[in-house]
Amino acid sequence: MSRRWISTLAAAGLVLGAALGTAAPAGAAGATPDGDGRANAGVRPGARVSSVSAKAAVPAGYTIQGVDVASHDHNLGPIDWPALAAQGYKFAYVKATEGETYLNPYFAEDYAAAKAAGLLVGAYHFTRPDGRNPIVEANFFADNARFAKDAQTLVPMIDVEWPYWDGAPTCYGLTPAETSAWLRAFTDQLQARFGRPVMIYTNANYWNPCTGNDASFGNHPLDIAGYTATRPALPAGWSTETIWQYAPGDASKPASYSQNVFNGDYPTLTQLTGAPVPAAPVAFRARANNKIVSADSAGNKPLIANRDSVGAWEQFDVVDAGGGLVALRARVNGKYVSADSAGNKPLIANRAAVGAWETFTIVDNADGTVSLRATVNGGYVSADSAGNKPLIANRTTIGAWEKFDRLPVA
Repeated sequence: MSRRWISTLAAAGLVLGAALGTAAPAGAAGATPDGDGRANAGVRPGARVSSVSAKAAVPAGYTIQGVDVASHDHNLGPIDWPALAAQGYKFAYVKATEGETYLNPYFAEDYAAAKAAGLLVGAYHFTRPDGRNPIVEANFFADNARFAKDAQTLVPMIDVEWPYWDGAPTCYGLTPAETSAWLRAFTDQLQARFGRPVMIYTNANYWNPCTGNDASFGNHPLDIAGYTATRPALPAGWSTETIWQYAPGDASKPASYSQNVFNGDYPTLTQLTGAPVPAAPVAFRARANNKIVSADSAGNKPLIANRDSVGAWEQFDVVDAGGGLVALRARVNGKYVSADSAGNKPLIANRAAVGAWETFTIVDNADGTVSLRATVNGGYVSADSAGNKPLIANRTTIGAWEKFDRLPVA
């Protein structure tokens, strides 16, 4: 999106502390929340969005497109949501609030119209850490976000980025420790209100210096902003993105909205709704022998890649374990796959809960296969002896035996 930069807001900064009911940090002679903050973290501090092309091509490998909008997107008239749906857009985030006082006057209209057009829709909030009262600000957003536990409402999102007004203090005048503490209190309150972690929209250019590379928020889905040909570097704490805002909009041009892509397919996108559609299970086929991985004997024996087809014992749920990690749950018995004995014994699907030994990272290989890296020891899962022995997480590198095809199960 484009942003309407403010050049003369020094006077507004004089009443910031009074407007928010809290003390402003030293040097925070900025703006009272007036709705000017927009999801626009993809530019470097001080840059204007007009210098960035809003006509970037959809990034390769992403098929699910969305937009996000704020009040500025009404500069030239109403948003034609049915037209966006007809163009293939599947989701939208609509700015609801900013700080402790600003409510987007078009939020209710856009939120309802986007849903009526068939899009999955979420609300977002532009954070103002300079307000110094994260609980009040979190409650203001939660009170106005219109979150519903249904199949069309996306998990709410918070916009965490550089202040937008001219002469703003670095990181809103907060230290990294103060920023992290504010964000922790803010997101914890929202999780208590919404019942799940909110999505965080940010960019490494803000997050890393302003939080001191705080890596403790990786359990939140990430909307990464970066107007580059390839996905930008991720902030500390995340190993993958959920959404990528790859191009800004231009409020001076008709129907020019910020462009987003979802990292996954449409059924996976529905997992971000208040009433997620259960994801289809998957099967894993070892490239070494072209055999399917099985939770042998209903999970009572170690996993082994020796099946010719997918049956009940060969189906697994990929469960988000937070921080970019996943757990594998065997459909046959509802148990989680474990890198038993810290990876020293074969994998087995017999755990009732997810601990360190039950989490993995899915590594996407250049040839289209995936590899599984066990968190407990960093070892890659291998179809040992070309699939003739049980799977074990003890390889330090990825070779032919450590590659699997991930197969959707209808």
